[in-house]
Amino acid sequence: MKSRFLTNYTDTTFLATIQINLRTCKSFCFSVSFIKKAGLVLLANDIKSALERGAKGKLITSTYQNFTDVESLNFFLKLALTLENFDCHLDDECFYDEKNYSNNGFHTKGYLFEFEDRCELIVGSSNITRYALLKNIEWDLVVDCQKEDNTYRSACNEFDALWDKTLELTQERINLYAQKINFAIERWDMDYDPAEQKMVPNYMQRRALKELNRNRAIGVNRSLVVSATGSGKTFLAAFDAFNFAPDRLLYVVHEGSILRKSLETFQGVFGGIKTCGMYSGEAKELEADFIFSTNVSMCRSLELFDKKEFDYVIIDECHHAVANTYRQIIDYFEPEFLLGLTATENRMDNKDVVELFGNNIPYELRLRDAIINDLIVPFHYYGIRDELVDYGLSDADERRLVAQLSNVDNCEFIYQQIENHRLRGQKLKALAFCRNIQHARMMADNMGEYYHTAFLSGKNKIGERIRAYNDLQSESKDLEILFAVDILNEGVDIPGVNMVLFLRPTESSTIFIQQLGRGLRKYENKSYVTILDFIGNSYKRSVHIALALGSLSKGYIIEKKLLKTMVREDFQTLGLEDFGVKIHIDDLSKEEILHHIDNENFNNIRYLKKDYQNFKSYLKTPTYPKHMDYVNSDYAPNLLKFMKIKIENKKTDSYYGFLKGIGEDVPLFTEEQVTAINYISNLLPLVRRHEFFVVKLFAQWYHIEKCYSSNHCKRNCGLYG
Repeated sequence: MKSRFLTNYTDTTFLATIQINLRTCKSFCFSVSFIKKAGLVLLANDIKSALERGAKGKLITSTYQNFTDVESLNFFLKLALTLENFDCHLDDECFYDEKNYSNNGFHTKGYLFEFEDRCELIVGSSNITRYALLKNIEWDLVVDCQKEDNTYRSACNEFDALWDKTLELTQERINLYAQKINFAIERWDMDYDPAEQKMVPNYMQRRALKELNRNRAIGVNRSLVVSATGSGKTFLAAFDAFNFAPDRLLYVVHEGSILRKSLETFQGVFGGIKTCGMYSGEAKELEADFIFSTNVSMCRSLELFDKKEFDYVIIDECHHAVANTYRQIIDYFEPEFLLGLTATENRMDNKDVVELFGNNIPYELRLRDAIINDLIVPFHYYGIRDELVDYGLSDADERRLVAQLSNVDNCEFIYQQIENHRLRGQKLKALAFCRNIQHARMMADNMGEYYHTAFLSGKNKIGERIRAYNDLQSESKDLEILFAVDILNEGVDIPGVNMVLFLRPTESSTIFIQQLGRGLRKYENKSYVTILDFIGNSYKRSVHIALALGSLSKGYIIEKKLLKTMVREDFQTLGLEDFGVKIHIDDLSKEEILHHIDNENFNNIRYLKKDYQNFKSYLKTPTYPKHMDYVNSDYAPNLLKFMKIKIENKKTDSYYGFLKGIGEDVPLFTEEQVTAINYISNLLPLVRRHEFFVVKLFAQWYHIEKCYSSNHCKRNCGLYG
């Protein structure tokens, strides 16, 4: 009797050993507690081939912990019904009465093979799941022996005893088990009762679904949907996936705590039709039809999947998609359709997210539109001057700044402001954004004098984060303020939040909107969310506050005079007061913001490109805006701003040069033609009538010269005369 030790990393793996044995054995008997379709596909052809060449087969599996999937049971039932030399039994608690049923868990992993001249017994830790067969740390022992050996006979006797105790696999038993799984998913994972709830697309989702279907109909295989925070991007993805009906789906997001909520959303829409599993640092459920994974976990495991494994791939919060981990995932998989979801396609590092999705944005819903269409709650924003904090400190004085932010006096000031603006008669449910872990910890300690507090950072495990989110939202839990660093900017869904605290300088207008968006989701008895923004001395980045709030206007232009007017008038020109939005900035904070607007250069390429993109989005044009669009639109930026700037140290000299510099698809002109365009652009703006006449004559003369140089005849030139 000989023995061998197998793992997924030995020269001959457990999977390879099973496959080799199936190709040459006379008979096989498997007793395996957990079997998943995604793992079974690795052995299915070998099992069928063995049976078709005459080998006899028996298999026992179980419904223990609802783990084995229905698809695998259907595969074995089909074999049993079509081939006389195969039988399958099921250890199924559904069909045992109290007298006969044992509570002992069915947990075997045993594989018996008989050959012409020997037998082989394999026992260990490996179930028939994809991860167990390919990557898990599994230990299995192979015993090569004769049929008469005591070890082999003992294993055969145990198998026969189990066979007698278990039940023949039938369609009735599979159907009952499927009902049990569906019930367990709905009641345990989702707390969702289809009789009480009906999930239907909202206004935004219906329009977006129509456009996505139209795009696929004309052959588009990847799209980016831009939709305001809180307007239902995850539900949109689930509804579109339901329309698409993929066999396998991959959902990728950067934050592990978002995965469970996303999974539950899909379960709610699909109602148990598809199995859903998570793949992250804390879960490895690769056998599910729909896999919900973090970008880091998926990037590290691409070798487990075929390039065409998934019919439909979704990248959530895809403004992160230019990161290397996302790029590897997008470049590796070849789905029939790739969907990107984001609340903003703009990144501060200017990398082009839109390009990754074929420059195709079939639908865009701005925050303004989401408020007007009642898809989210409005907000009440208060800009509050905090004279106890000096944001002008250098990076070297980080510790000193944190001490100012979290000292006793400043915490008392924050407490007073919270009490002045909180909703009376309701539990305070506040998210507070902090500068770093030390700041969050100190704020939680010092504000603990007034409220029940906690703090979170990226070091907290996903389970800890979810418990904190639930405690904050729950009426029966004490938690009132959750201080956070980085992890709550986007994606996290805590609808019950009724106050958001900005306790650090705003790094960008994009992050400002993301953080504000954490409180915009609708919730029972929630009519609006309160935003308290504490604006310290020497706050150079306070300009981002004005830029972010100004972006809610119907047609937004980054222009000093307009922006200063908005700040002075508390952004009344937005026209959102009738929809419940209130913005109030105290006089000292206004002075701080206006001072830094005066000192900001809005004619650099970053601002101008943003202006251009806003105007293009407003026009909803697939190509670049033409010159006359700037003349005819009340919301157009000043065209002349685009004509005298530097892009990568090269002067634009014209609108054409600007478009080419930012990578727009523009007509190709010769060097002479570009010189002529630049010359005319230098004459702008035209004011007096004779200036237009001179330019017209110049254009006619230039065209005539080109005609003669190209030997055009006079009859073919409409301008000659």
